Amino acid sequence: MTQQALDDLWRDFPRTATEFEARFATEADCRAYWIEARWGGKPACARCSSTRVWTERDGFLFECADCGHQTSLTSGTLLEKTRKPLKMWFRAVFEIAARRNGISAKDLQRIMGFGSYKTAWAWLHKLRAAMVRSDREPLGPFVQIDEALVGGKGGPHKELVLVAAEANGRVRLAHVENNDEGTLKRFADSQIGIETHVVTDGLASYNSESLGKRSHDKIAQTKAERREWDALQGCHWTVSLLKRWLLGTHGGAVRDKHLQAYLDEFAFRHNRRKTNGVGRIAARVIEQLVARQPLPMRKLIDETRRRPWFGSNQVAVA
Repeated sequence: MTQQALDDLWRDFPRTATEFEARFATEADCRAYWIEARWGGKPACARCSSTRVWTERDGFLFECADCGHQTSLTSGTLLEKTRKPLKMWFRAVFEIAARRNGISAKDLQRIMGFGSYKTAWAWLHKLRAAMVRSDREPLGPFVQIDEALVGGKGGPHKELVLVAAEANGRVRLAHVENNDEGTLKRFADSQIGIETHVVTDGLASYNSESLGKRSHDKIAQTKAERREWDALQGCHWTVSLLKRWLLGTHGGAVRDKHLQAYLDEFAFRHNRRKTNGVGRIAARVIEQLVARQPLPMRKLIDETRRRPWFGSNQVAVA
């Protein structure tokens, strides 16, 4: 599906709760929007891409007339093998988008009427995965980089997070093992444009090895100097908001194993703080629910690493 078609869906999505209730009153309404988002309105075979398919199981399954392969509505997406109606998923997406500070799994359980906390928790993690887009442009042209300790009580129990913030713009965050040159280089190369001007504090790891050819101002400030003028104010504000969000919305009950997922959600929300209409945020989440690969519960629990970014050459982009 073309980006223009996705943008049209984004602009057409209901902006208020009243409009949402009217637009997605039935399962068929949600199914039609999902088909539009996934295939541009005409279902196609997942094996041979043929559009010569017929519908089975009340519109949830499509069988190809050319190769006989059966493609379900949600196969190959983040909602693969879901047992809940699309209407419930759409409602959950809208509830999350409508709340500026997000929602905890416990609150989602109450709102959606789930029988277990585990279900709400799994749903939220799938929706957080839908808040990550790997095709976003790198930050620029003026970016601040800093690091912060997040969560836990006392130094040994806190986790290190790298923060990059545009001037009055977007942010990126990564849960990392340390702030050595190699880690900072991977972060900069994946998140910051090569022609960007970077401002950092006096940490020795911020150098030509980690930042490459990017122009760089290294500014070491005392507390008194920061009170007069903070060279990394964007990063410091971002970290302050992040800590308040983790504590206020989630009660500080975020395991280090899943911290990156929460950082992705925070960045997603922060980067869309000026978006008009919660419907547009919800539409972007549904767009990624369609585009992202399945995330089964077993993978979410057993294969999630404590610091997923550190061991990879790429970092999730929000």
